[in-house]
Amino acid sequence: MSSALEIEDLRIVLAKGEVPIINGLSFVVPAGRTVALVGESGSGKTMTSMAVMGLLPQGVIRTGGRIVLGGLSVEGLSSEEYRRLRNTAVAMVMQNPMSAFDPVQNISYHFRETLASHGSGNKKEIREKAIHGLEVAGFPDPRAILELYPFQMSGGMLQRVMLAIALVSSPQLVIADEATSDLDVLSQARILKLLKEHCGQGGSALLLITHDLSVAASMADEIVLIKEGKLVEKNEVDAFFRKPQTHYAARLLDLHRGLYTRRFIRIMNNMTEGVSS
Repeated sequence: MSSALEIEDLRIVLAKGEVPIINGLSFVVPAGRTVALVGESGSGKTMTSMAVMGLLPQGVIRTGGRIVLGGLSVEGLSSEEYRRLRNTAVAMVMQNPMSAFDPVQNISYHFRETLASHGSGNKKEIREKAIHGLEVAGFPDPRAILELYPFQMSGGMLQRVMLAIALVSSPQLVIADEATSDLDVLSQARILKLLKEHCGQGGSALLLITHDLSVAASMADEIVLIKEGKLVEKNEVDAFFRKPQTHYAARLLDLHRGLYTRRFIRIMNNMTEGVSS
C-alpha cells in the first residue's frame, strides 16, 4: 500500500536551550486511510503537523528525522519547491477558521487564491469548482456564500468553507488539526461527516489530530498515541479501544469513559459487542 505521509524519527526542539518538543516520532499515513494522532494538550501533535507542512514557528527547529510527503522527501527542498509540494500533495484544516481567512476579502477570493495556485483553470472554471465544493459542504445557496465576508459567517460555516477549499483540489493528504474542537455539536457532526465522506472513501488520506478519543474512535482506521513528543502506542482502532497495549493508553480510555459523552460510550459498546471475555 502506498503512503500519503511517512514520518521517521522526527525530532523537533525549541531552539533556546534546545528543549525537545518531538523526540524520535515515527508513523505512516497510508493512502486512502485515516490515522488519528492523539495526545494531551502540549504533547506535540500540532508541531508534528507544522513540521509536515514546513511551517514551524520561529524559534522551533527540526533537528532530525525524515518526512516523505506524497512520495517525495522534503529534505533539501527550497521554500518555493516546498510551497509547490504543499499545493499538490497536502491541505490543512486548522482549529481556528477565522485565522485562515483574510477579513477584507470575500469567500470567492479565497477559492480563487487557492485554486489559482494549483493551476486549476480559468476564472469561470474556478468559480464552478468553488460552487461545487460549497454544495458538497452542505451549503444550499453556494453562490450567495461566495459573496460573503468571513465576519458574516459563524465558526461552523467558516470551518465548512475551509474544508471545501481544502478538498476541492483533491489533495493526497488532508491534515485536520483539532478542526472540530471549538464547534457546537451539530457543526462538529457536519465537519466529521464531510471528512469521513471525502477522505478515505474519496481517495484522500486523512491525518486527524485530536485530543478527543470519541472523535478518533468514530473516524480513524489507526490510532497513533503520543505523550511529551514520544510515541506511546500505535495500533488499529478496534484493537486500541478493545485492548490497549500500554498503561497510559488504558488510563486515557478509563478517563474518557468517565468524562466524555454518551457517543463515546455507544461507540465503545458497539466495538466490544460480541467480543468474548
